[in-house]
Amino acid sequence: MIGVGLPPLSGVQLALAPGEIGWLQGCSGEGKTLVLYLSAGLVVPESGSVYLEGGPPVPEKVAMVFQNPDYQLLGSNAGEDIGLNAPSPEWAREAARATGCADFLGHSPSALTPGQRRRVALAGALASGRPFLALDTPFAGMGSAEARALWQGIQGFLEDWDTTLLVTGEPPPGVHPDPVWQVGQWREPPTDSADPFPSA
Repeated sequence: MIGVGLPPLSGVQLALAPGEIGWLQGCSGEGKTLVLYLSAGLVVPESGSVYLEGGPPVPEKVAMVFQNPDYQLLGSNAGEDIGLNAPSPEWAREAARATGCADFLGHSPSALTPGQRRRVALAGALASGRPFLALDTPFAGMGSAEARALWQGIQGFLEDWDTTLLVTGEPPPGVHPDPVWQVGQWREPPTDSADPFPSA
């Protein structure tokens, strides 16, 4: 069971093979981000286990894009941020191209739009070369065409690698992810079963 200031979850079971893409869906507040944090090792379950390549998730194997990209942009400009964890400058440039960041690499994060900052965060995650990417609502606020183009860029960047993705939120139009997990199935029922409207 896990729960961090949110309705607790229990019976969470999911597995992804190397190179597989899974999607977490559900209503706001049901725990999609919580499951993502668990899979990335940011939350420790009260019971049960999380394994990534045979061991617990560790920073050397996980890259995450948070709902608010401002939490993770640390470079003085977009290009510097994308390259922070990249194995090579070439890798960082390719990740920037794949996510549509090439035109504003010299811009400070504070000068970018929310959508551009989200793209920089995505590029940084791709450029890290980690085998597992946890993406929290990566297409939030984007139009259909923009989201489709970004997804195609991500897939093109990763096509030669066995990178595993776990994503939350709605997929771009025309994308039919498999597997998909509805997080609501893991919501733990309330422990207080008292009648909220007792008889007089």
